[in-house]
Amino acid sequence: MSTAKVQAKAEVKPITVSPLDRLLRVLSSVRLGIILLSLLIIACFIGMLIMQVNVDGFRDYYLRLSPAERTIYGKLGFFDIYNAWYFNLLLALTGLNIVLASIDRFPAAWSYISKPRLIATPKFIQSQHFKETVTLDRTEDLAERVAAAWRSFRFRVKISQGEGYTTVFAQRGAWNRLMAYVVHVALLTIFIGGFLTNRYGQEGRLEMSPGIESSKLKSFTLRLNNTLNDLEVSEAERELPFTVLCTDIQQKLINPDGNLQANNTLDWLTEVIIKDGGTEKKALVHLNNPVDYKGFRFFQSSFSPVGSARTATIGLIPESGGEPKSITLRLGEEKSIDGVRINLFAFFSDFDVRSMQPLQASEYQSPVAILKITTPDGKVETIPALRGERAERMMQALPAVAGYKFTLKDFEKVSMQHTLQVQYDPGRLPFYYGSALLCVALFLVFFASHQRVWAVIEEAGDGKVKLHIGGNVNRNRAAFEKRFRDLVDAIVPARQSSEVK
Repeated sequence: MSTAKVQAKAEVKPITVSPLDRLLRVLSSVRLGIILLSLLIIACFIGMLIMQVNVDGFRDYYLRLSPAERTIYGKLGFFDIYNAWYFNLLLALTGLNIVLASIDRFPAAWSYISKPRLIATPKFIQSQHFKETVTLDRTEDLAERVAAAWRSFRFRVKISQGEGYTTVFAQRGAWNRLMAYVVHVALLTIFIGGFLTNRYGQEGRLEMSPGIESSKLKSFTLRLNNTLNDLEVSEAERELPFTVLCTDIQQKLINPDGNLQANNTLDWLTEVIIKDGGTEKKALVHLNNPVDYKGFRFFQSSFSPVGSARTATIGLIPESGGEPKSITLRLGEEKSIDGVRINLFAFFSDFDVRSMQPLQASEYQSPVAILKITTPDGKVETIPALRGERAERMMQALPAVAGYKFTLKDFEKVSMQHTLQVQYDPGRLPFYYGSALLCVALFLVFFASHQRVWAVIEEAGDGKVKLHIGGNVNRNRAAFEKRFRDLVDAIVPARQSSEVK
């Protein structure tokens, strides 16, 4: 070796990689991405196995655990894992890995689409996974015949000249090279949805009964005190950007004569008016039919076990004799009859005759309607209206009002109030869209492929040419093997000579 060459070799300095480049290389590695995703899946699985602190029934679940389980799960943050620092760190690192990996690898993937290899050589064909060489008679339209045959397989074909050869290039499914990045976008969309829900989501309850208007969400939060190894209950109110007025509640019973329990109920319905500035929107919330308004979702959550009535039919018996009359009122409604205004002020499922006081109960032992009667001269009196034998005794004990005595003839059962669960989840739509996009992208990733084939025409002399055919695919090689044979057979159905490489 000459002295000059030795000196030149000595002058070559080793390539140094900065610590930042090393860090970026690690953060963008596929291996790290797989590890992070696996850890996220494990954390989510733990969150499904162990009841979270914000789920109804957590207190009973927590009390059933052994002291050791409470301590270990609490210290590790398993009771609120989706808000744990390590879960958020995993989300952030996974998102960063996806972004960096996409930036690092996207240019190479895009080059398959923007700059496909249009000119090939026999040597290049021999490097392909699928390859075959066929000797044919020389014809001027051979390249066009190859192109036409491959177009029939829905390939996009281009004929090029270069490096002393004629090359026919065909491909289909080039977009499949980008599906991995669509998966990345879908995952990032899901992560963003989760972040928005955690950071800006709200949840609370509205207790609704006819005539009640509210703009405040009530929420009860259970917080785990790891120091004391105990639960702390906190109540909070959040202001809604609008007001909700309840106009009616209804409970559809399987047996109208039965109780108000869930096993005797078909549906709970709550009619509301949402007042937002100068606009009003009527809405009906019932079981499995939530209402959405400006990102807020209203669910039918629960009901009060205390019995009440949606409507009541009141009997009016003239004191002087005559034909009895009746009138049906909704709770809170007022109607007039013969100049007497009758208002169904309240309804109770039970009534204590001795103390003359209504009782709140779940069973309708002695139901009573509380009426406000306005006489023609403007005098207002509040009286109870009962039914059955108690009604008769009550009518005898109480004086007539405006010339009538009042009884309760019939009523439609309903609970005293319904509870609406209200959720503001700004991450809901990003999560849904991201999940749908992820499913579609994964399907296309695994069940479609980018297929490429080349046919290089080489002069062989004596009026012959060699047709070098090669192809590759980014996935599903077994399926492409048959496709490659079909592509070759479409060109030379009766082969004069063939060399399979």
